[in-house]
Order: sequence, then C-alpha cells, then structure tokens
Amino acid sequence: MLATPIRSLLLNSTILILAILSTHARNSPSHSIRPHQKSLFAIRGGAFFGFGRNKSQNNGGSDDPSTPKRFPALTKEEIEDKLSIPIYGITDLDGNGVILSDGGEHIFHFFLNRNMAEQASRAVSAANNNAPELKVSAFHLGKCWFKLIECSGERMFTLSKCGEDKGTETSKPIHFRLVPNMKDLMGARVLTGLQPGDVQKLKDSVETPNPAAALSIIHKASTSSTGFTQPFNQVPVFAIAQMRVRRKDDQGNPSGSPMLPMHLSTKTMTDTWNEFISNSPQFSDAEATLQLVELHNLVKMMQSESDFDFRNVVFITPTYDQNNEDDESDGDSDDGGGGDNGMMAEEYNADDVSVESFVSYSECTLAGVEM
Repeated sequence: MLATPIRSLLLNSTILILAILSTHARNSPSHSIRPHQKSLFAIRGGAFFGFGRNKSQNNGGSDDPSTPKRFPALTKEEIEDKLSIPIYGITDLDGNGVILSDGGEHIFHFFLNRNMAEQASRAVSAANNNAPELKVSAFHLGKCWFKLIECSGERMFTLSKCGEDKGTETSKPIHFRLVPNMKDLMGARVLTGLQPGDVQKLKDSVETPNPAAALSIIHKASTSSTGFTQPFNQVPVFAIAQMRVRRKDDQGNPSGSPMLPMHLSTKTMTDTWNEFISNSPQFSDAEATLQLVELHNLVKMMQSESDFDFRNVVFITPTYDQNNEDDESDGDSDDGGGGDNGMMAEEYNADDVSVESFVSYSECTLAGVEM
C-alpha cells in the first residue's frame, strides 16, 4: 500500500513517462502465474477528494462557512454498483474456478486484462496434462470485492482434485489475487518513485534526445519507489481532477449529472483526455492534474465519511494496448462463465460512458477445481 492514499501529478508529464514505458515495456518481462500452481467532457477546476478546498458554499448546515460539507460513506451495495467492471479468471467449462497452489497457499487469480488471463490459462493447460478443458470467464469486480477479494484467505471453499487424485474433495481457504495490467502497474510505480526535478530531467532527455538517460531516470524511480511494488493486489486507479463525464442517452446526447471518471487503465485515461482535447482545443495547454490512488485504499475511502462525494464517480471499463482475442469458449451464457458473480465480457470504450451495470446478479457460492 502507498504511504499516502493519493498522489497528485501533472498529466502532461505523466503521459510523457507512459509513452516511454510503452516503448520500453515490450522488452520487459510481464507477470505470470506459475503453472504448477463524441465529446461528453467538460473541464472543471476545484479540489479533488476535498484536497485543497478551503471553503464550501454548502457546508451541511454548519455555522462556520469555512467548514467543508461532509458526505456520508457509501454502502456496500453502492460500492458494488460503482465497481461495475469486468475482471477475468480461469475456470473449467462448468465455470468452477481453477485453484493453483503456491507455497502452501491455494490461490485464484482475477485479471483486469483479459489477454493476461488468456496467457495464464494456456500456461496452466500446457503444464498440467491432466487438467480439464479450461476457459477464461468474466466476473463482476463489485460483486467479487466483498464476497471474495476483501476476505481473501478467510473463507473455506470445497475443492475437487484434478490429476491422479481426481474427484477427491477437500475444504481449503482460498486467497484471491487481483492482478493489474503490468504496464499500468509499472507506470504507477515510476510515478510514485520520481523525485523533485526528475520530470524536468526526463523532458530534457527526451528532447535531446538521450534515450539512455531517460531510461536511467525511469529505472531509478521504479527501484526506489515504495508504492505499487507487488504484481498483485496493488491496483492503480487514475483520475484527471479537472475532468467530468456525463452518460449518453439513447440519442447519444449528454445527460445526467457530471461524474468524475476513474480509470484502471492509463490507455483509457489518455484516450479520454485526447478525445477531450480534440473537441476542446482551447484546453490543449491546460496543466491538468492526475490523481493516483491504489484501489484497495480507494474502496476504504469510499466506506468513510469524506469531503468528496464518491457517488459522483464512475469507473470506466479499461482497454489495453494488446488486441483482445475472441473467446469462443464462453458459449452463450449471459454471465460469461463466471456464475452468479459473472459478467458479460463485452468491451466498452471511454466514449460509451455509462453508470449502469452490464447484467444483474444474485448471491452465489464458488466451487473450485484444484490443480
């Protein structure tokens, strides 16, 4: 976890760093699991999460006009609805989660990037001759958060053995790992490791150009960073403080209240910003501020009283640089193979902003297949 919940950075500097990382990341190893185991945007000023806000015109009835208004915590149901984002896991054809063993722990991986889940599924199948036929299923992040992710390692699940002991059942606690996209994780790690003056040095190295110097600055930042150092359960969330989006009506016109977009992908964030700039070129030189926070910390903030009303945020379904492969193994199931925690594996771009869930869900239990 980060020492401070939220980091603020200049957006233009962030995009520069991400562009360098995008080129360099192609030669960097990615996280893998061990197999044996139209414009809707409006720029706005003002504080974010209450930071920098000295006065509030709406102070909740306080006699002191300098007292900011406090907003009540979100309920679990509201948070589940906010986290209406698809995540992906490896299952058998019946939708049972494939549980891997690692150091005596039994683990199920949720991936934000479907491509990473597909790669992991192929690796598991290749390393286990007796494995059942596997597929990648889509799950609902919000529905999984409180039932599985938040209580990771605490709940007992019935597992059915594969291989030589096929059919043997046992009850084990399951650890759920939420795996972010590696480029976004590295970007967050670098951003939190930058020292004063590093950004200007990086700009100078790019303009010179001096690729070796630029990579040296990025490498130093990534190795000295104390945030986003683990390949799982440290998920960066990005937001542009000055931007709001509104959902589209049936005719494609903006409607409803302005919402602060939260991004789990730097690609989605930069695509959103670039679309805004293309439609509002007068803001092309604006020094927008990027806010960076870890997802677990953000959920904790949403569960507490705050100067910022988290009811006015919307999570944007992430897109990534990799080409998403068609998965014909999901069949026609409405839940994408993920059972009652499942989700339609349909992709939504940033210009299809919506606060509505993809499908509705009911309570569920999760069976498991142990590898």
